[in-house]
Amino acid sequence: MSHTEMEQAEAISFLESLLGKTLHITILDGRLFTGIFKCTDNESNVILANSFEYRMPSKAAEEKAKQEAKVTGRPARADMTSRFVGLIVVPGKQIVKMELEESRMYAATTTASASVSTPALTIRTKG
Repeated sequence: MSHTEMEQAEAISFLESLLGKTLHITILDGRLFTGIFKCTDNESNVILANSFEYRMPSKAAEEKAKQEAKVTGRPARADMTSRFVGLIVVPGKQIVKMELEESRMYAATTTASASVSTPALTIRTKG
């Protein structure tokens, strides 16, 4: 088996190990998609099932969190907006980052507070 064939076999094995696992995919416009990895193709398009789309907080929500952080001196949250989108195809040319979600069971045993919540932008004041 040649070096290239070995690399290809390793890549296929790695992708197969991701099947059925939860991925977080960030695309060029800043949106985040979270869903169960079903398949990919030669153009790096990715199919996710049971997916949610998350968008960055609005400028008004971000400004409100900044003001709250300034007044209280503590970090403030501006929650991302979300919606269920189901079975989706994420175009490979749009993908900027893909992350594998840590097992919730593992996270619960290794993290003091392992609550599942909407992703948020945390604002901290300098000082």
